[in-house]
Amino acid sequence: ETLQRIVSTLVNKNDEIHNFIDMLNHTISNVQVNSSNAISELDEEFDGLYSVLHEMKGSMANTIQQEEARKIQALQDQLSQCSHALESSEELLELAVQSLEIKNPAKLLEVENIEQVLVSVSISNILC
Repeated sequence: ETLQRIVSTLVNKNDEIHNFIDMLNHTISNVQVNSSNAISELDEEFDGLYSVLHEMKGSMANTIQQEEARKIQALQDQLSQCSHALESSEELLELAVQSLEIKNPAKLLEVENIEQVLVSVSISNILC
């Protein structure tokens, strides 16, 4: 009778161990499925974030390029104005040198608009 109870207890314990093993296998399966789902959701989330960041990068790069073009155009306009002012200044300098070489006062009258040229060059130099 004691042996019968021991055998019966062993059979019950074996059944409990088999049930516990089945439960562990089921838990392992659930953990694997949940992990796989979590990784898929994470991939989707990061793909969405990457897409948003890529769009923002494009927009920011476009803004920078537009600002670069605007600044370069402004600088080129300023360079053109300065070059024109320098050219006018050189012409005025040449005219002044020629005026200094004139010995005859009658010929100096031919250069009567020097004052107008001076005013024009001064304004150009101020703009530059």
